[in-house]
Amino acid sequence: MPNKEHVETLMAAIASMSMAPWNHWRIENPSIRPDLLGVELADTNLSYAYLSYADLSHADLSRTNLHHATLRYADLSSARLQGADLSEADLSYAVFHHTDLKGAILRNAKLHGANLVGADLTDADLSGADLAEALLDTHVSGKRRKRFSEGVSYLEKLAMGLFSRSKEKDLHPPERDAKQHPSDKRLQ
Repeated sequence: MPNKEHVETLMAAIASMSMAPWNHWRIENPSIRPDLLGVELADTNLSYAYLSYADLSHADLSRTNLHHATLRYADLSSARLQGADLSEADLSYAVFHHTDLKGAILRNAKLHGANLVGADLTDADLSGADLAEALLDTHVSGKRRKRFSEGVSYLEKLAMGLFSRSKEKDLHPPERDAKQHPSDKRLQ
């Protein structure tokens, strides 16, 4: 059950259409870990919210705007974040155990050290995301492997463990051949 005072403070900030009251409360109460367990915040604007160390497990944050929010060390286990905008958010060391991130926008998000084991990243946009030291599922299905192989940099692929350890050639970036590839003939 969430803490009533924490929920009321956050709801007042949402009603004022500014995260300033919430962020000010967080600065005044640095030792408090916001207990927002299971809150229903779908379709709300929480951009620039300071939610570090918050317990948002089992929360409904579907389609929520969390652009540029700070959620360092937040617990988002079993939360629903389908279609949420987490672009440029700081999610370093956050826990996403069994979190639904289907279609979430995580462009340029900081996921350094985040635990994404068991998270559903189907159709999530991770372009430019910092996945250094992030924990991801070791098993990547063929469909996900194909999806991640398009438009993801070599370093991002390494971070996601998309290369098989048994194939030596997978561990090195592809070399550009000076010869023209047969499929390039159509461009002439």
